[in-house]
Amino acid sequence: MAMAPPTDHVVGPARGADLLIPVDPPSGSELSASSERVTARVIRTPGDWNAIGADWDALFAASPQASPPLDFAWLQGWWRNYGPAYGTGLRIVTVWRGTRLVGALPLYEDRPGGSALGIRRLRLLSTGEAEFEETCADYLNALCLPGEEKACVEAMRDCLQRLDWDQLELFALPEESPLLLDGALPGHARTFLDGICPVADLAGGFEAYLGRLSANGRQQARRLVREGERAGAAFEIVPTSDAVDAFDDLVRLHQLRWNAEGQPGVFAAPRFAAFHRDIAREWLPGGGAILARLSLDGQSIAMLYGFITGSRFAFYQSGVRLDGAAPLRSPGNLAHLLLMRLLAEKGVTAYDFLRGVSDYKARLATRENRLVAVQVWRPTLRAATRRSVRLAAQVTRRGLRLLPQGEADK
Repeated sequence: MAMAPPTDHVVGPARGADLLIPVDPPSGSELSASSERVTARVIRTPGDWNAIGADWDALFAASPQASPPLDFAWLQGWWRNYGPAYGTGLRIVTVWRGTRLVGALPLYEDRPGGSALGIRRLRLLSTGEAEFEETCADYLNALCLPGEEKACVEAMRDCLQRLDWDQLELFALPEESPLLLDGALPGHARTFLDGICPVADLAGGFEAYLGRLSANGRQQARRLVREGERAGAAFEIVPTSDAVDAFDDLVRLHQLRWNAEGQPGVFAAPRFAAFHRDIAREWLPGGGAILARLSLDGQSIAMLYGFITGSRFAFYQSGVRLDGAAPLRSPGNLAHLLLMRLLAEKGVTAYDFLRGVSDYKARLATRENRLVAVQVWRPTLRAATRRSVRLAAQVTRRGLRLLPQGEADK
């Protein structure tokens, strides 16, 4: 059942802020359901958020901005696992036209350093974790129904202006995000590049993809596939009945590889492992998540894990066994090619490797997407104090570097 939008009043801080943002209705023949009043509501409690789960799912299914980290289950799983460690409260901005949810911006508040006197910062859910356990969510955004982008960003901006915060940080936005439109955010927004996502274009099928590679890349890809066939390698998307064991294989192979290089591996972080086990358990049965396995002589030698949204696949993690994979020269690349071929047959048109620079991504990708980050500071006393302290520290460090070594040590 759809949750009713806020009524014509402002609710006090203890319950959160229900903010009405009226928008001028269209004229003439356009007068219809779209002429209903637009309102914005800030959700601050898990209970209120749970109550709009069905509305969020419907918005996600219809929104061009949909990506795995904007799914209701992902966001709730992140808040459940990471929120107690990183957040001080939910600040989820929702936009309604009549009784229909037409937009959502999933934010939370944190206070760097944990001090009650510190700055109040708004961040997108799925960002802000420590490096050793970060989920590295990409394509974060505001969800908007098609045709409602302008009304949504205006309502979101006005809503943000009424909230108490000192800094707004939005990471991993796609370049076409409605949040990057002129005037979409309050104040002066500083924008900078936040990473490159290599993508393999599968439109037209696997052979069409191979045709987009360089001549050498195409030759190498075909050679890897032939080597796999001659070696008797088996490839499959893991059935749901084997998902638990397959996920354990993914973790084991991933950890073995990185431990061999003296690195802890991402699944060593308890919150990270718990978050992804929850997501895999919920999404694998319906096909929202995929675990794919390349095996040789009955032994798993490569596992791939990622997510499907519409016709796009987002590759997220892998585990590859480099010892014992002979006669396969590159089991990881072979697994990617075989998964691309299989997904292309199922109508997937983009295989996104997400952020990160590596040789295998450069060899297999045919184009790239750019991600953008936005930072906004408000002219508040807390913000001014924080920035002054940081500037003073930078000046001090610069001055110490300029001193002769003996003077700096005094």
